[in-house]
This record gives sequence, structure tokens and C-alpha cells, in this order.
Amino acid sequence: MESAEFMLNFDDGPLPDKTERILEMLATLRSDDGSPIKAGFFLLADAPDEFWQQRMYYAPYELWTDKGSIAKYPEIARRIQNAGHIIGNHSTHHGWLRWPWLNTPQAVLGEFTEWEAIVKPVLGTSNSHLFRPPYFLLNAIVRNTARQLGYRIVMGESVGDAIPDVTLLAIKAKAQSILMAWKKPYPCLLIFHENRPVTYMHLDEIVRNLQWLGFRLVHFDSKRLRTG
Repeated sequence: MESAEFMLNFDDGPLPDKTERILEMLATLRSDDGSPIKAGFFLLADAPDEFWQQRMYYAPYELWTDKGSIAKYPEIARRIQNAGHIIGNHSTHHGWLRWPWLNTPQAVLGEFTEWEAIVKPVLGTSNSHLFRPPYFLLNAIVRNTARQLGYRIVMGESVGDAIPDVTLLAIKAKAQSILMAWKKPYPCLLIFHENRPVTYMHLDEIVRNLQWLGFRLVHFDSKRLRTG
């Protein structure tokens, strides 16, 4: 039986040093066709800095507050774009949509449109129109807003790098188990996070291990994925 294809995706950037280290590793990785791999980056427009703002937006269990910002790091966002990677909308503030003040049509619409307003002067008008909700929280309001604005919702399979104190060995095992079980007629989208050490320090090792096991790395292409 033919081994599974997989794509790479990175959430919660851009961030200094961390995103740049990931880009450097991606430049050394080759897809199944032999060319430098192209990944998906679902970026934040303006993640909050202040503690009380973070608590207003982030999930109550959220430990990792070093999230990215196109507004603060536009040059890193441009570097992602110039390298040929695909950029998607991961919301403006990374809000946990179970907070009642965020789970409204007006608030969700703002997470989409404020992202666009911040990103357009940095990267130009997006032609990808892809969205992933923070924390994978997908509800009727998000679906309706995405449909209204012409976005496709892209989910994926988390490798677990956001788990506190997760080890490199655990990430390798998780990614391998996902791909071994993958039976769907389209590539598996593996989702990493730019702010996690196991990713920005060991991405190349993780990916090469999967390739050594026979899984086939392909370019990020939303047309090959099932999208909402």
C-alpha cells in the first residue's frame, strides 16, 4: 500500500528568531518532487502583549503567551511570503471563542476583517483566503462568517507540540502514528506551532524521520485538502 502524503503547517507566528529558524530549516527540506518544500503559515495579525489583554482573549488554560504579530514583525511576514510559503488567516488576536464576549457575530467578524486591514499594507491583498480558528474552535458563527467573506476553513492534525514539556521523542511518535493511520484520499496536514522549542529547534529532524519511514512530504496546497 502506498504510504501517506503529508504537508507542513505552522500556527501562531510570526515571531523573531523562532520563525526565522523554521524558515531556514524548511529551505533544507525537499518535497517528494525534489524541490524545496513550501509550507502553510497561519499567522496572527496583532496578538496581545499585556497580561490582562491576553487573559481577555486567550483560553483560560493557555500557558504560551509568546504569540506572533504581523503588526509588530512585518519583515518576518514578508520573508515567509518571499520564500514562497502560503499565508493564511489565524485571526487577529487568537481569541478563545468560548468566552461569551468573543463568541458573537460582531466579534468574530472583527477577527477576520481586522486581520485583513493589518495584513494588506504588509503583504498586499491575500489571494489564498484561508482561515484556521484558534484552538480549532469551529462553530456556526465562524462557519457563517467565513462563508460570508469568501474564506475556506482549513483544519488539520496537531502533532502535539503545544503540550507542556512535550519531548522530541513524543512528537516523532505522534506524527508517525497520525500518518500510519491516515486513510483519507488527500494529504495529511500536520500542524506545528512556531513558538514551541521542540518545533523551532528540531523541525528538520522530525520531518526527515518521517521521510525515512517512507511518508511522502508534499507542498502545502489547499486545493488538495478538504476545506470548509
